[in-house]
Amino acid sequence: MDRKKRLETYYDFTQETYKREWDKSYMREDGVKYSASSDKAARLNAQRHAIDKTFVDSLLEFYPEISEKEIWDTIALVHKLNVANLGELGVPSDVHEEVFNRCISAHQSWIKSSGHSFERYVSGTDNEDLQKNEISFILQSDLTKMIKGKQLSNTKDDLEGLNSWGKDFDLYAVQSVHDDIHVFGCIQSKTSIRDRVGRDVTFSRNAMDGLFWSVAVTLDGAFLKMPEFIHMVNGGASYRENGWHGMYAMSGIDSDNGRIYKVNDTLDLFVKHAIQAAKQFISDRRLLNANWKAD
Repeated sequence: MDRKKRLETYYDFTQETYKREWDKSYMREDGVKYSASSDKAARLNAQRHAIDKTFVDSLLEFYPEISEKEIWDTIALVHKLNVANLGELGVPSDVHEEVFNRCISAHQSWIKSSGHSFERYVSGTDNEDLQKNEISFILQSDLTKMIKGKQLSNTKDDLEGLNSWGKDFDLYAVQSVHDDIHVFGCIQSKTSIRDRVGRDVTFSRNAMDGLFWSVAVTLDGAFLKMPEFIHMVNGGASYRENGWHGMYAMSGIDSDNGRIYKVNDTLDLFVKHAIQAAKQFISDRRLLNANWKAD
C-alpha cells in the first residue's frame, strides 16, 4: 500500500479508535444522564483515556512508517473536532478538518490583527499635555527606523539595549528636548494581560534595569484581579520585586491596586504618568529604577 493510502487508513483508524475509546469511557451503562458537574469530569476523563489509548495503538499499528509527530498531530485534530462536537453536523470528516483549520486560521488572524490595532490605538494617543511636553508614543517599527537613521540622542548603552531587547516591546515613549529626541519609556501593549505575561515581566525588568520607564497597557485586565498577577505587577509572594513601573487596564478592574491602574479610553492617567517619567528621566535618571513610582 502506498503512503497516501496508508495515511488515509491511518486517519480513519485514529478517528475510529478515539471515538470508540471516548464512548467506552464516557457512556454510562445504566443510561442515566450525568449531572452538570459530574458530566464535565466524565468528559475530561474520557478525553484523557481516548488520547492515551489512541496514541499507544497508533504507534503499535503505524510507527515507524508514520512518525510520532504525525501521529500526535492527527490525534490532536481528532480530539479538537470531538470537543467541538463537529461530528454532530453530519458532514464528511474532511469537511470537519477544513472548517476547523479555517476557524483556527481566522482566530490566529484576529489575535495578530487586533493586537496591532490596539498598538496603533495607544500610539495614536494625543492631547495638549503630550504636545506641550513634546512626548509621543511610537511603534517598534518606528524605533527601528530612528535607530538606523541615527535620530536618537540616547547614550550608546541605551541604543545597545534597545537593539538587543527592543523587539520585546510593542511601543516606545519618546520626547524631544531642544530638538534632541530620546527614548525614555518601553511599553507593552496587550489586548489581554494573560497573553505571554510570564515572558513580558522579564523583558520589563530588563528595561527597568536600564533605567527606562517600563509599563504595560491592556484592553482587558480581568486577570489582574488574581493574586498571582497582582504580585507579578506589584511584587509579593514568589515575586521579590515589582515587574513594571505601572500596569494600565482599560477594563476588567474597578479601581487602582498598587501599580495597577484603571484608565479611561483616552488614557489620561497613563499620559500623566508618562510625563512624570519623562521629567524624571531628564532631571535625575538614576532614580528611574525599578522602585520609581508615579504619583
